[in-house]
Amino acid sequence: MSPTRLSPSSKSIGRLVAAFLLTSGTLTLATAPVEADSRSITGKWRGNGVVNLKSGGKEQVRCSVTYGRIAGQDFSVDARCASGAGRLDQRGTLRRVQGNRYVGTLKNVQYSVTANVIVNVSGSTQSVSISSSEGTATLRLARR
Repeated sequence: MSPTRLSPSSKSIGRLVAAFLLTSGTLTLATAPVEADSRSITGKWRGNGVVNLKSGGKEQVRCSVTYGRIAGQDFSVDARCASGAGRLDQRGTLRRVQGNRYVGTLKNVQYSVTANVIVNVSGSTQSVSISSSEGTATLRLARR
């Protein structure tokens, strides 16, 4: 499936949105082993949120995210998000760091941007905090 083509004027907003929703690289944390159920994040989630740009602008986004268990405390992430600027596809990994708290990275090849991601799961909902040099984003997702 090819991504939606963005007009030149919407590309800059798309890049800024992508800067919050997408990451590359590896986040390494020293953590103690976690005893909580590592299946709590696996599966399909959907929801929406807002990107707060450093410049003061805001962009509403909606996302569909699938998490899969890789091994141990590591999970894959496959996310598709849409905003007024177009569609963004991201992939990456998360690591459980404490209870139902996960940290990690995503990669968007389309814009080659990075951001840090923190996910907190509470039952069938999760809150996602994303930050980059361009601003912040928050998402609220529910299990599908």
